[in-house]
Amino acid sequence: MKARMCALAIPVLLTLMLTAQAADARIEWANPELSFEGTTAVCSASCRADSTKDKIEATITLYQGDSYAASWSNSGTGFVRVSGSCDVQRGKSYKLVVDYSINGTAKQPKTVTGTCP
Repeated sequence: MKARMCALAIPVLLTLMLTAQAADARIEWANPELSFEGTTAVCSASCRADSTKDKIEATITLYQGDSYAASWSNSGTGFVRVSGSCDVQRGKSYKLVVDYSINGTAKQPKTVTGTCP
C-alpha cells in the first residue's frame, strides 16, 4: 500500500514543481483593442514586460485614415494598461496604434483596425 502511495505521489509532486516553474516565466507583449459603442471609439492596450521590475511607457493613438484623432498614455512597471474614448463617425475606418518602450528601448508598434458601424 505504501509503495502504491509513493508511486502516485511522485508524478503529482513533479507536476506541481513544473507548474510552479512555468508560472515564473513571463513573455513580453502588447495588445491593442478597439471597439465602438454607437459613435464612440473605445480604445485600450495592455502591455507586459518580461520582468515585473521593467519600466514600461505606452501611448495609444487613434487615427481616422492617416488623420490623428486622439491619444492617451500611461507608464508603470511590469504591466501597464492605457485606455480612452472619443467621438467618431459612422461608416469611417479607424486604426489604433500602441507605441511602447521597455526600459527605454522602443518596441515594434502593434496595430488594430475597425470601422464604426
